[in-house]
Amino acid sequence: MRGIKEDTNPTGNPNNRPNRQFLFSFGRSIGPSKLSAERTVNVQVTSTDPTRNFTVDAKTNMPFNYGEMQGGNGGGLVNLTRAIPFGLFYVENFSVSNVTIEDNHTESVSVQMFADADYKDGSFTYRFGSAPLYLQNRYVKNPEGSPNLNRPMNPINIPIPTDENSNFIDDSGNIVPDMFAIQRNPTYARTPIKGSIKNIKSINAHTGYGVVQVYGGDWIEIDNIEAFNGIGVRVEAGNGTNKDNFNRSGPYFSSANKIKISNIKVTNGFTGVWLKPHSKIMKDISVENIEAIDSGSALLVGKGSFACKSSCRDLTRGRINNLTVSGDIILRQTIYDEPVAEVGNVATYFLSESNREYLAQQTGKSTTDISRADIERNVSGSRWYLTFPAAPILALSQLSATEIGDQSAFEGFYGVDYCDANIIQDGLALTDREKSRPDILYMGDAHTPNGEIATDYIYK
Repeated sequence: MRGIKEDTNPTGNPNNRPNRQFLFSFGRSIGPSKLSAERTVNVQVTSTDPTRNFTVDAKTNMPFNYGEMQGGNGGGLVNLTRAIPFGLFYVENFSVSNVTIEDNHTESVSVQMFADADYKDGSFTYRFGSAPLYLQNRYVKNPEGSPNLNRPMNPINIPIPTDENSNFIDDSGNIVPDMFAIQRNPTYARTPIKGSIKNIKSINAHTGYGVVQVYGGDWIEIDNIEAFNGIGVRVEAGNGTNKDNFNRSGPYFSSANKIKISNIKVTNGFTGVWLKPHSKIMKDISVENIEAIDSGSALLVGKGSFACKSSCRDLTRGRINNLTVSGDIILRQTIYDEPVAEVGNVATYFLSESNREYLAQQTGKSTTDISRADIERNVSGSRWYLTFPAAPILALSQLSATEIGDQSAFEGFYGVDYCDANIIQDGLALTDREKSRPDILYMGDAHTPNGEIATDYIYK
């Protein structure tokens, strides 16, 4: 594979360094201004030998290339290379199976399902001025020679009506919730449908990405996925930052529904399965059988979180309706002398007591003086850490086992029933003061590394 940060000029022309981040790409339009009218249908990629995987080399030509990244992926040093073996866009009836990806912590997901959008604003909204304007038509084509094309419409255009309390109202004066009142960009609904992703293995996956991600799609089965480092399966649209167009497209475009996830394994990674709705309303997602070895957790269920609240009415909080968790959800620890779980920032709010004692011993501090700066970073970049296992399940969509929290679109908490899951801890380290470790940690359990309650993070 080749990527977007090549150090050489394979064409021999220094001005022609081709973008080859995708190896297989299906249902992707020629460009955002030339969207395909029809879906690509009936796609299968598999091994010619049904008894063994074929291999994609996403490592040889993709060296570590650290650089400063700002914006959607957060600040700090990251590995800027990208090598994406499989991209599935505006496609129907697809299958990818029996493949091993040799990665190099490249900042990407190995198999990703994505909207074939025009990449303009997901919301027909202009909220970056002194006052938000929610317009029916966000873009206009300016005359040739204008300094800006497709700039926001003139503010004199009539916004969706609001009452004296700034609530959106319909023609009868009834209040319409923000998530339904604001007009969205329908091209973000051009997501893959009816697919099967099976028997995929990725080695040396990037901490924050991993093997399979559904950015948007429906009727998809994902089975027998193995990750060394990173995340096994992730269901999440976009990155959830304030200007993320995938989440600005509202609760239903680029959502994920009817997703069946089973038999996931992760070693020295972040988590086996991560479900995070951001602004999406997802439904009918099932998770069955996860094994996580020396990883942060086996299952992570998050709520939508943004850096803004009332100022981002286009980013209302989503939820997952009808999420079922069953089978064995296992977290094993086999390495005790050093942390090898490659995790993201969220895991640093749920450090085990033994992890905190380890950090105190390494730094010569007390457990009440340690900080996130004392946690070693891993090869994926400055945003990614090395920790010990925390708990089999991080149930961050609710405050505790007995309190869900505010389930409105403003806060975004929602409840999940874990009763059908057989939650197993195998060898998790205990301190002298502990007799056991919790099977499930909730958002209300979030603490900074020094043990203080992380209130700002809990209600972010």
